[in-house]
Amino acid sequence: GDPHKAFRGGAGSELVPGAAGWTELSSSEYEKIWRSDDVRYDKSHSVDNEYALMLFRFKIDAREDVLKQIVLAFEGYGTSPGGNGVTIKIWNHVASEWLRGTTGSSSGDETIIITVSENCGDFVDANGYVWLLARTTNPSDGVTPALLYCDFVECTIQVNGLSFCDIVGYRHAPINPDVKPYVFQTEFALKGWFFEFISGV
Repeated sequence: GDPHKAFRGGAGSELVPGAAGWTELSSSEYEKIWRSDDVRYDKSHSVDNEYALMLFRFKIDAREDVLKQIVLAFEGYGTSPGGNGVTIKIWNHVASEWLRGTTGSSSGDETIIITVSENCGDFVDANGYVWLLARTTNPSDGVTPALLYCDFVECTIQVNGLSFCDIVGYRHAPINPDVKPYVFQTEFALKGWFFEFISGV
């Protein structure tokens, strides 16, 4: 299918998902964010008073009503004339805005996390996508670029309830063997899994 994707951009505001200013990463750029290995993708943007931006899309293969928690993690850092830092936010499709802003301030890799533990369905759009925005906390001054470095991103969800069920076997057995004629019942042996953690990268 068409599950997880990453995009880059630059703007003076936080572009919404689907905005014309986003460009999907190339194959070679994707390779730099597949794993946490200190091989980073960097987005440079030099327009005065504009930020370097990245957008990440995760496909959630779970019904909204069983979502217990969404955890988004961004590993990387940002630099700009106004100071170091990366700000990340999650898209709330009900409010149509970026929310839960969290900021790091390191000049080297750090992991910045957003945790959503209530109204999780508000953060999963009609197509089953969760969107994460990352931007330099400070913009470029038009001379020195704003630089956004990304090593790795991750979306982990927790769900409530039985996630999968399968029939292992069955047999026909009399309800009461002392009564004739026999009245049979069918007994099933079921195998189920409770997945508390499901992640997409």
